[in-house]
Amino acid sequence: MTAKEFWEDFKNLEEALRLDLDSMAEEKNYKTFSYLCAQLEDYCPGLTPNILSPEKGSNKKFVFTISCSGNRDLLLYVNRLVDEAPEIEYWEIKALVEGKIETDPKMLMEPFKCDGFSIIPKDIRFTVYSWDPEKDIFDLLLLLPLNLAKVDDSDLENAFLTIFEELWGERFVAEKINCLFFTHNANLEDEFFDLEMLEVCLNSFE
Repeated sequence: MTAKEFWEDFKNLEEALRLDLDSMAEEKNYKTFSYLCAQLEDYCPGLTPNILSPEKGSNKKFVFTISCSGNRDLLLYVNRLVDEAPEIEYWEIKALVEGKIETDPKMLMEPFKCDGFSIIPKDIRFTVYSWDPEKDIFDLLLLLPLNLAKVDDSDLENAFLTIFEELWGERFVAEKINCLFFTHNANLEDEFFDLEMLEVCLNSFE
């Protein structure tokens, strides 16, 4: 399926989708949304839709955000699809989920619940492990509290990528983060920073 074909299909189903979203809380009708997910997967496997409904009685539009879950290999497909989106009444089309830290800085102090453990961002410190200046991507070393010592590294990486997306957005993760490494011991040779400084720090490299 091409981008043009996807949007032609979307224009044909968007009215039914809006009706489903308006009644979803009461009736749990996901049929049209499931079809949209399938069409997006047909255009490019790995892309997912995120839809935010406007408040009842407001004049705001439905927000349709196309996500690639931080996979940098899929950024091109997301950008191409959004670039080719036509003007559609009642809808705002956006590329990639945006971060929330600027509007809700309290998120740094709130626990992110994971399977069998939780992470409070303010308890985490980081340092840059390596930087690829050509691609402008980073490997990070995260200094973790001891309560996370028994958590598997792969589970930690998945959790932190999700947290980073929540805080700074999907584009930041896809364009800036390469690998994550973890330690529970601060090395005197490394200077660790509060996690809230992550975006500022990585953007300062030139």
